[in-house]
Amino acid sequence: GNKIAEVFYTEKCFEKFSDIVSKISKISEKSFVINEKISKLISDTDTPQGIFCICELPENTTFDMNSSDRIVLLENIQNPSNLGSILRTCDALGIKTIAVSQGSCDVYNSKVLRGSMGAVFRLNICFFENTAKFIRELQEEKGFKIYATVPHDDSLILGTTDFKGKCGIILGNEGNGLTQDAIDECFGKITIPMNKQSESLNVSVAAGISIWEMINRGGNLYG
Repeated sequence: GNKIAEVFYTEKCFEKFSDIVSKISKISEKSFVINEKISKLISDTDTPQGIFCICELPENTTFDMNSSDRIVLLENIQNPSNLGSILRTCDALGIKTIAVSQGSCDVYNSKVLRGSMGAVFRLNICFFENTAKFIRELQEEKGFKIYATVPHDDSLILGTTDFKGKCGIILGNEGNGLTQDAIDECFGKITIPMNKQSESLNVSVAAGISIWEMINRGGNLYG
């Protein structure tokens, strides 16, 4: 549903994907045929498919807090591959609304787009500046229970957490985790039990496990 301003493609790409390239060319304002050398120069992958589009950015969505009973918050996620994977998981498991802090990497980064497998364009993604304030609004004004995902021994074990009603989880930075202000505002803290020799999980893996539990135990699998 995004507006395509310009499309660039190679002859080899057109021969292989003529139907798709033709459809894109028809809805694009401009289209150009390029050679293989230019394709490799403008691509950030080693083996480009030979087609590139310049698209208008979607308008920033405003989170309608009355339209969803599940939400995933992301604070200061820096690795675009992690962010892409998390968005893909949310899309697959029926989470429709994602809130991303301004300190996170760009959701339209090329690695995020590839990692999300198109989920970026199907999800309602909104952005927030102050994490503590945003959590407070969700809980006090809209009745959500937000759980901080942390590797702390004093936290609720994820598999025993009751995710009934309007609830969400928040995941933090790969190296530093969640800010203390964010943790302090949350309804509770949850943790994934692990082998004592392991300090933590990759944030995208932790997100997948946590989202599955939140959806499954909340009786709302796949939305």
